[in-house]
Formats: sequence, structure tokens, C-alpha cells
Amino acid sequence: MATTAEIEVIVFEQPTGNVRGMVNAFMQIKGKQKRIAHATLLVDEQPSVSLEVPRNLPLDQIEAVAESLNAFVAKVRELAKTN
Repeated sequence: MATTAEIEVIVFEQPTGNVRGMVNAFMQIKGKQKRIAHATLLVDEQPSVSLEVPRNLPLDQIEAVAESLNAFVAKVRELAKTN
């Protein structure tokens, strides 16, 4: 089963308070676009991360979610280094 993943990055030109941006990971799951992870990029702090992974998935989608989460983590780490 093919799945499509998308990582959305929003970085503000000027931080809003201590928030300098957001990163979201989306996937097609059971025919619907679902957010599986969200990170808030903070000024001078580690990102705040939350996961929203569905509980019941077929094995091939679990692998796809894991790959998408790895890509999400890599992108968040890359952006956190530029802090």
C-alpha cells in the first residue's frame, strides 16, 4: 500500500513571543490526510514535540509512519540547530 507523507515547515521572520516556527508531518491514512507529528520551534529552548499516531494500522503503514517520523525528526533537528 503506497502512502504519501508531507512535512510542512513554517518559520516566522520575527519570533512571536518565544515561538519561532512550527513543523508538521502529515500522512494519508485510511484515505484521509492526518497530522502525525507537530513541533513548535522555540527561541533558545528545545522544540516542543507531540505525536498523533493512530493506534490501529496495518504493518506496511506502520513502516511508512516510522519513516515519516524519522524524516520529521531530522527536519526538526536541522531547524533547531539554526536557533
